Amino acid sequence: MKITSYLIFNGQAEEAANFYADAFGGKIENLYRYESMPPMPDMPEVPAEFKQKIMHACITFPGGGMSVADTLPADPRSFGDGCMLTVSCDSIAQAEGVYDKLCKGAKKITCELGETFFAKRYAELVDRYGVLWAVMYEEEGSAC
Repeated sequence: MKITSYLIFNGQAEEAANFYADAFGGKIENLYRYESMPPMPDMPEVPAEFKQKIMHACITFPGGGMSVADTLPADPRSFGDGCMLTVSCDSIAQAEGVYDKLCKGAKKITCELGETFFAKRYAELVDRYGVLWAVMYEEEGSAC
């Protein structure tokens, strides 16, 4: 079994995908735009100005991946409270680099990167897209 995050945006999925690919040292794969979707009777028609938006894209990076998409204008979504994505880094330097990139334009830093009783480095922040992230580095042998 594998659990993968899938983030839904209101028109910013491509910008977010590029941001996360850079932050996590990854690349964007399997990118599909709404213009490539065939007409479907149960789906609302895609507005012309939305045809270039992202219907689905994968971001792969060392140790994992995630997917992103834009929701159609008739179905706006936002990130809910109580949901957080955790980035478990392989080193202090990696945690510092990821944290620095996610902080660019961040809406809120709830816990600055530092040492805690449970991790050598830990931080929490809400990025520019409203996603709550935990960035952490634990020594070998630590459990989640």
